[in-house]
Amino acid sequence: KIIFIKKQNKMELTFYKRFSAKPELLTKEKLIAATTSAETARLIDAFRKGDADAKLQLPAVSWQCAGYRNGVRKNADAVPNGLFALDIDHVSQQNLAGITTPRQLFESFEQRIDELDIVCVHQTPSADGLRVVALCQPQYATLAANQAWLAGQIGCGYDAVCRDWARLFFLSVPADFYYFDWETLFG
Repeated sequence: KIIFIKKQNKMELTFYKRFSAKPELLTKEKLIAATTSAETARLIDAFRKGDADAKLQLPAVSWQCAGYRNGVRKNADAVPNGLFALDIDHVSQQNLAGITTPRQLFESFEQRIDELDIVCVHQTPSADGLRVVALCQPQYATLAANQAWLAGQIGCGYDAVCRDWARLFFLSVPADFYYFDWETLFG
């Protein structure tokens, strides 16, 4: 069941210091510390240079989940928080009318952020993907339907495999964040 929330003062997000860590509530302070740490910068650099293992050491967030019943990260136990994430892979390979970078893709819909209820946009750790986090829309009953709607609005392909509430999304460094609605996400 989806929880539909129009802009509120605070969202509950699930945070992981790294992929194998235990979940905890994401706070503004934890997000800033995780994304600005020298270790995160080192891991991003290593990953972009081909060290695939570095990705699993990155901090991660479940943008779509407020926590888990029974404390276990399983889709069946995930508690939706009213958000969904659209994972857009390989922007440079999508044949999007002159758009070859995540930044250019963001700029193509930047003026519609409020209209589309977007709360966060950031380049992915690979440097060739874009993650767009938005409020679930009441006219769409599933996570997959919300993702398909937003991808249609933006005009791009997306990773349809990322349609489970418990999905983790790796964070990156501050320079990779193009838009962040601090008020909606942290009050």
